[in-house]
Amino acid sequence: MLTTGKDYDYVRDQMDLPRLYALNEYQVKFPPADIGVQRLCRILEAFMGIEDHSNPQEVDDEDDLEEMLNAFPQG
Repeated sequence: MLTTGKDYDYVRDQMDLPRLYALNEYQVKFPPADIGVQRLCRILEAFMGIEDHSNPQEVDDEDDLEEMLNAFPQG
C-alpha cells in the first residue's frame, strides 16, 4: 500500500506480484516526486563528494514467484 499510495482494497483486488515487482523496480530508478528527504540526501551527498558504491542486487522474479506458488498447494 505504501508503494502504490492506494488503499488496501485496491491493492488486494488490482495488484499481482509481477506488477508489484515492476513497480518497485521502476520506483528505484525513478522515485516519486514527493520523496523530498531522499532527494535532499542525494543532493547533500553529491555536494560533499560521497559516492554510493553499492550495486542493486539482481532479482530473479521467476524463481521467487515459483517458490511462493509452491508454498500454496492447489485445492
